[in-house]
Amino acid sequence: MKISIIAIAAAVAPGAIADFWLTYMARDVPGAPKLVGGTNEGAVFTKDQQITCSDMRSTIYSDADDVSGHRIGMRTVPGNIVQPPIYRDPLEVVEFNTGMGKPGHHTIYKDRGYAMFDVDGKKTGQCHLNRSQAFQLKCDDNGDTVYLEGSTMFFCESDLNVVLD
Repeated sequence: MKISIIAIAAAVAPGAIADFWLTYMARDVPGAPKLVGGTNEGAVFTKDQQITCSDMRSTIYSDADDVSGHRIGMRTVPGNIVQPPIYRDPLEVVEFNTGMGKPGHHTIYKDRGYAMFDVDGKKTGQCHLNRSQAFQLKCDDNGDTVYLEGSTMFFCESDLNVVLD
C-alpha cells in the first residue's frame, strides 16, 4: 500500500508534467560571461506555450552535433541556423537528451508524422509542429537584465512526466 501512495504522490508532484511544449530559447545577460558549456541557447521544456520571465531559469539543453550516450543537449537535423526568433529550421529530426532527468533521451521525426521515440525505438509520444509563438522578453533578475528570445517548436502529447526546474 505504501508503494502505491508514493507512486501517486510522485505522479502529481509539482514540477512534473505529462504533455509539454518544446521551445527554442536564447538567454542573454549583457556583461555577464556565458555559462560554461554553452547553456545559453537551445531547447527548454515548458507546460505553457507562452514564455514569461518566470521561465528565465529553465534549464536550456544546448545545441549539439551529438547527444548520444551521456551527452546532454538537443540536436536538430538538418540543423540550419536561421534568424531569430526561430533559430533552427526546418525541424526534420529533433533529438534531445536530458540525461538522468525526465524526460530522458528521445527523438521526434518529421517523416513519422512528428511521433516521438525513445532510444529503444518505442513510441513515447505524439508531437505537433508549432512555430506560432515567438517571444522577445526583457526580464529583471535582482538588478540584472536578462533577455529571452525564441519560439515554440513542438507541442508533445506524452506520458513522460517531464520535470521542470
